[in-house]
Amino acid sequence: MADQLPLVPTSSPELEPFVTAGVLRSAEVQVAATIIRLVQGTTPEVGLAVALCVRQLLNGHVCIGIDSIESDIESMELDGSAEVLVRALPWPNVEQWKAALSSSPAVLNVDPVSGQPTAAPPSGTTLPLVYDGTRLYLERYWRYERVIGDRMLSDAAETSTTTNPELETLLDQFFGPDDPKDPNLQRLATSVAMRRRVTVIAGGPGTGKTYTVARLIATAIASDRDSGAGLAVALAAPTGKAAARMGEAVALALGELELDDQIKERISSIEARTLHRLLGWRPDGTFRYHRGEYLPYDLVVVDETSMVDLPMMARLLEALSPKARLVLVGDPFQLASVDAGAVLGDVVGPAARLEQITGPISDSLVVLQRVRRFAEGSAIAKLANAVRSRDSDSALSMLTASDGAELAWVEPNDTKSLSSLRSQVSEAAVEVVSLAQHGDGPGALEASTKLKVLCATRWGTFGSYAWTRDIEQRIAARLNDVHIQQRWYVGRPVIVTRNDYVTGVFNGDTGVVVERDNRLVVAVNAVDGIREMSTSLFDELETWWAMTVHKSQGSEFNHVVVSLPENSSAVLSNELLYTAITRAKHKVTVVGTEAAIHEAVENPIRRASGLHARLWD
Repeated sequence: MADQLPLVPTSSPELEPFVTAGVLRSAEVQVAATIIRLVQGTTPEVGLAVALCVRQLLNGHVCIGIDSIESDIESMELDGSAEVLVRALPWPNVEQWKAALSSSPAVLNVDPVSGQPTAAPPSGTTLPLVYDGTRLYLERYWRYERVIGDRMLSDAAETSTTTNPELETLLDQFFGPDDPKDPNLQRLATSVAMRRRVTVIAGGPGTGKTYTVARLIATAIASDRDSGAGLAVALAAPTGKAAARMGEAVALALGELELDDQIKERISSIEARTLHRLLGWRPDGTFRYHRGEYLPYDLVVVDETSMVDLPMMARLLEALSPKARLVLVGDPFQLASVDAGAVLGDVVGPAARLEQITGPISDSLVVLQRVRRFAEGSAIAKLANAVRSRDSDSALSMLTASDGAELAWVEPNDTKSLSSLRSQVSEAAVEVVSLAQHGDGPGALEASTKLKVLCATRWGTFGSYAWTRDIEQRIAARLNDVHIQQRWYVGRPVIVTRNDYVTGVFNGDTGVVVERDNRLVVAVNAVDGIREMSTSLFDELETWWAMTVHKSQGSEFNHVVVSLPENSSAVLSNELLYTAITRAKHKVTVVGTEAAIHEAVENPIRRASGLHARLWD
């Protein structure tokens, strides 16, 4: 397998053992070699640090901690089949490594609190790396983190202490009178958002986040009813699917309120959009709105914030007017963004676990606790709480004792139960195909959300690709339809994997193939409703019988089948299992070994960044 390893440039021979061990790959090696070549005086220790920084960035980390990098690398899933002891690699002495970074011409050394350089860099030069004495960043990601930290701390320090009788009247109207003995946290969240520049509303599924957002918008617009210009409000989410759900849920919640026609009209004109659309994404990768041209909104509400990566959050905060209010909404226990950073988790910090908190941003946080979606004592809610608490014994006890109504557990070696489950999954798929064959696009779309297989991985026996193949084979046999498994067939459910601003279809949008006038079209459940579009307009999409847990964020299904890999895997995490479970409205079936469930529950994702320390320490 040695001939498949990336070539190590002659200028960087010190990287070769790390490449052989599978710690480094081509991208990391080439970036390090480029910096060594371009910045004279870059030492081997700094070259290795650069390569590791890029490697960890690809794993979601914003930076690397020099003190902990060996153990961090040990915990990741290495390339190649050889098991190599990471500690046996030629790691630099930590103190010598820090000294090399502190004196390197490629590194900007900064104060960890102020962010100011401890020594002035050459005039007009942007150095590729930033080191704060503990953490090493690629310069761009250090800048993103500073933008977020600066804005969050600045906005959190601004608050209105003026008593507003009209606001209290509106809060009473939309939430009912406050009870000091049993505070209404949804009312509190709205009150905080009306008084502060930045507010974070955190909570698990069913805690009423959307309910709160709807009443927050109504309160904000009602309190501004006499303004000539009118309060400009924007709703946004990371994906098209999440934006559509946000818009639908807010509209539904607002329908429960008694509002005058003027307020209804103003609220109905607010469209939930993706963050890319909100910021005005351009084909060259730039955005219309930025720190030189602010967004024209007074209040911006972002849902599913856990999915927002560090660069996108920095761009949003830079584009906000200094006087605008920002409300971030999300579940900090869900999977973080696919790309680098765990912004919501860093911002919420210890408040997520309901600890006693003090800090610069603590007064801007409200954690909703009371679950309202599930019935009291719901097995799904209890399982989610056990996973969130990292209590694998309780989680397994619930699965073992379940009667199959709300929870079920299928072990991979239980061939009878597994076969029965596969039949159940394929029967749900047959319903989708049958509805599509009868031309019922909306019905097929609705049926496609009744049962969904959510997988930890794409590959492997229990990955999304294997499940999709099995489902399609069973449908073909059940319906005696040879067209199943072709690229396009009637009833094929699809999920879009890339934003298309020309057609208005976005990453996460879903659809089903139907036949119209002897040609195949895709009935797409887009942000603006169901649209039928030619298959020729779609390039970036996948079959949607099964999907990864990451892709499922922002979605809900009646019955979720959670499929875990048989063997130990770095992908198994507490956040992954929690996210999968909380996609279900009525039933969860877990497919996995006892060991896999233990591993998932007990292993939280830890992403290196300096944002948490800056906001809370």
